[in-house]
Amino acid sequence: MKKTIIYLCAVCGLLSLAQPISANEINENADTTNIMLVKQYGSFIKDGRPVQYCADKGLLIIVSPGNDYTKPVIVLRNKTGKAFDFKPEGISVHALAMKGVKSKDTRYLTTAKYIKDGGKKENVERDSLPIYSYSKYISKVRNQQAWGNVLGGLADGAIDAMTYTPQSTTDRILLDQNNEQRYKENAKEDEAQIKKIVDGYWKENTIFNNTEHSGFIAFKGVKTDNIIYSISVNGEKYEFTFYFN
Repeated sequence: MKKTIIYLCAVCGLLSLAQPISANEINENADTTNIMLVKQYGSFIKDGRPVQYCADKGLLIIVSPGNDYTKPVIVLRNKTGKAFDFKPEGISVHALAMKGVKSKDTRYLTTAKYIKDGGKKENVERDSLPIYSYSKYISKVRNQQAWGNVLGGLADGAIDAMTYTPQSTTDRILLDQNNEQRYKENAKEDEAQIKKIVDGYWKENTIFNNTEHSGFIAFKGVKTDNIIYSISVNGEKYEFTFYFN
C-alpha cells in the first residue's frame, strides 16, 4: 500500500489545495491501469492536508477537502476502457452522530473519538447533509456578494460622515477616489469568485476513456469531527471518511 500511495502521489502531484484541481494537473501519460485491477483505498498528505483516493479497475477517484471540508475537490480519472456519464447527484455527504444527542452543536463533535476509542457502532447514526445544486450555490454566493457590497457601502458612508466637513473638500475628493477604487477591486473579486464557480462546480459530464474531470461541490457545514463523502459511479459506491481530531 505504501508503494501505491507513493506512486499515486507522483502521478497526482496535482493537488493544489488553494484552488480547485484542474484536469491537466495529473500526468495524463502515466498508465495507472495495472495498479487498479482491484479496489484499493489509500491516502496521503498534500500541503499539510489529508487527501484520500480509491483506485478500482481503471477508475481513480480523489477527494481533497483542503482547508474547507464544505467545499471538497473531487477528481475522476477514467482508464476503464470506456466512457461513462457522471452526474453530481451521484455525490452525497454524511456526518456520523451520536444517537440520543439532539443538539446540532454537539451531535457530531465526539463521534470520531468515540469510534477511534472502540465505541459500539450501534450507538452511532449517520446524517445526510444536503448539497447545494450548481444554480442554488451560485445564487447563494451572488446574494452574499450583494449584501457584502451593501454593508461595505454603509461602512464607507459612516466613515465619510465622520471625516467630512465643509472645509475638507480635498479630503472628500480623495475619499471618493479611494471608494471608487475599492468598489472596482471588489467587483473584480466578485467576478473572479463567480468564474471559479462557473468553471469548477461539478456538473453532469461524460468522462471519456483516458481523460479525467475535476470539480468541487458545496454544502452547509455542521460542527463535526468527521465527514463522509460518498461517490457513486456506474452503480458502484465509493466512500471516503475523514476524521478531524
